[in-house]
Amino acid sequence: MQVIGDSLGAKIAKIIDADHIKLDERVFPDGEVNFRILGEKFDRNVVVAMRKGMTENINTYLAKIYFVVKTLYKEGCDIDLVLPYFAYARQDKVFRPGEPLSSEFVAQLFDPLVKKFITVTAHTHRRDSIMPMFKHAKALNVSGVPALANVLPAVEDAFVIGPDTESIVWAKEMADCLGTKDYGAFDKKRDINTGAIKITAKDFDVKGKNVVMVDDMVSTGGTTARAAEYIKSMGAKDIHMTFVHPVLARNALEVLFSANPQSVISTNTIESPVSIGDVSPFIAEHL
Repeated sequence: MQVIGDSLGAKIAKIIDADHIKLDERVFPDGEVNFRILGEKFDRNVVVAMRKGMTENINTYLAKIYFVVKTLYKEGCDIDLVLPYFAYARQDKVFRPGEPLSSEFVAQLFDPLVKKFITVTAHTHRRDSIMPMFKHAKALNVSGVPALANVLPAVEDAFVIGPDTESIVWAKEMADCLGTKDYGAFDKKRDINTGAIKITAKDFDVKGKNVVMVDDMVSTGGTTARAAEYIKSMGAKDIHMTFVHPVLARNALEVLFSANPQSVISTNTIESPVSIGDVSPFIAEHL
């Protein structure tokens, strides 16, 4: 077996004792992506595993993954695709007439080409599973929360909080990892037209507690920073911000650190300065 990809692919290859093959990449002035897989001969069974670069355009990333998979498919390979960050997964419902069902379209892009599709903490709140989106490939949604818990500093009197009701599942999982029964989540409502967010506290007491915030992703950092400030006003001590996918658009890191957290921790599903938690062992279990 061969693993084709970047540094994440190299980590996975080492764990499963497979050969690692890199890509030679370039982008033309008009934005078109081009690459060459640096291998002369491909095994029948291959794994494609690449994460999005910190400043890489998500559409460029998705096109690159598709072209790599299609190239290997034409070579007759049986492909396991590791897409650590499921692009367009948040659009798992048509909210307004004329909108695309983007998550299913991305799934259909790869479904006929790969035998297995592995992603990490897909942002599909309105679906119980990603499996129904795939008709041919076996689809797996691996949790990134244990990778966060593995690198979180020791936290005494921990209270785990999610920024919205949908994140309660990750709050519970993080609480289980940390061995605490104290967890909860805020209410968060987003205006689908303006994107404005309103946060409301649930009935829980964090006074004197060390709070671990957990979410699936952080984009601009505004919601997380506001929630952290609200938590401090409730009498919390130290605050640790953890999230699986560091999308971190624009000055998101500055926004997060403006709330003076004790730590900011993410996983390596996307390249970033806070990508500390390693998801590769949890992915490798399924290869």
